[in-house]
Amino acid sequence: MKYALRALAVLSALFLMVPTLVSAQENTEKTLNILFIGNSYTFYNSLNKTVGDMLTVSGIPANAERSTPGGWSFKRHFNGETPEKYNGVPTPEKIKEKKWDYVVLQEQSSGAIDHHDEFMEYGQKLVGLVRENNPETKVILYTTWGRCDGMFEGYGDDEARKEEVVAAWTKRYSAPDEKTLAQLKTGMYGAYRELQEATGSLLAPVGKAFLAVGDKMDLYSDEGAQKPHHPNPRGSYLAACVFFKTITGKSPVGLWGKLNAAGKDHKVNEEDAAYLEKVADEVVK
Repeated sequence: MKYALRALAVLSALFLMVPTLVSAQENTEKTLNILFIGNSYTFYNSLNKTVGDMLTVSGIPANAERSTPGGWSFKRHFNGETPEKYNGVPTPEKIKEKKWDYVVLQEQSSGAIDHHDEFMEYGQKLVGLVRENNPETKVILYTTWGRCDGMFEGYGDDEARKEEVVAAWTKRYSAPDEKTLAQLKTGMYGAYRELQEATGSLLAPVGKAFLAVGDKMDLYSDEGAQKPHHPNPRGSYLAACVFFKTITGKSPVGLWGKLNAAGKDHKVNEEDAAYLEKVADEVVK
């Protein structure tokens, strides 16, 4: 009888501890803190929020914030500039707000080519700021798409292709000088790879995903007479899928269903989302 009473007391104590154990488990569940540093290619369609939602509905609680004044370059971010009527704090201050798990860096759309030396210098300086704040933060380079034909992948050693790329660049901007011409050889992707190697960062190949879609689906917003280059909701959804796999290593296929079940509407229909999820899954290796 004495042993039975002891056993009953032990069981009662364990039973009383269960809520405490569950509560402790819930309280230690980590939220992933992510900071996007860029410009309109990020704030269009709230890319950071889409990435945060995708992670959260997949069982990885995430808080994805941004520092994204329109048209800002790495240099302007590093120097702490802020435009008029901007509600955010300067980027160096934003970096210091948290011990971020991931920081995403996105250069102005053509900066990796036409200001390549500046791109490399201030890209490395921004990575330094991030790691000074938290050495454990993983930096992801957001490789955006080209604004004109051939700009993303470059012309390589193909002389005929070189003429096409230079003609497209000239039409979009102006005749390239020798430095720009040299950078067009490997294109934006080559520039981002160079920065990746210099900083030991991760690479989110969003531009490659856009290239894989090509003319099969419109990924750009309607910008009237101006040649479109900002992403529409489909373009931002594709970019978010690329980030999801880059961060988790998991396939983004099936994310639309999870988002829909959670009431998260990112203005992409199920059929389009399924295609974009598959493209991102194939591009991110």
